[in-house]
Amino acid sequence: MCFTAFSVVSLVTAVVSIQLLRLGLVNHTTDGHTFQKENKDVLIFIALGSAGLECLICLFSSVVSCQIAKIAKYENSKQKAGMFHVKVLGQKDIVVVTKPSVEKEEVTAV
Repeated sequence: MCFTAFSVVSLVTAVVSIQLLRLGLVNHTTDGHTFQKENKDVLIFIALGSAGLECLICLFSSVVSCQIAKIAKYENSKQKAGMFHVKVLGQKDIVVVTKPSVEKEEVTAV
């Protein structure tokens, strides 16, 4: 889950980068109007493209890491399921019930 959080933070950083790079494509006047620059720098377009690609990679890695964490949690709980569970019978009655592990024995015919 730490990797997922790292991917989400990277996604937010990439979105902020895109917003800041967009400012390089427009001019702001003192009366509040904006208009596009006539001379657009190619490096800004390259940076916008790489920030967009970073957003896509962050989204993909977040989804995949969430799925992997979900599978790992399921496998971990499946291993612990055979040990014991707690049963609450009343306000003061708590019972720990152990389950015997069910192992399949191979029967060989002689």
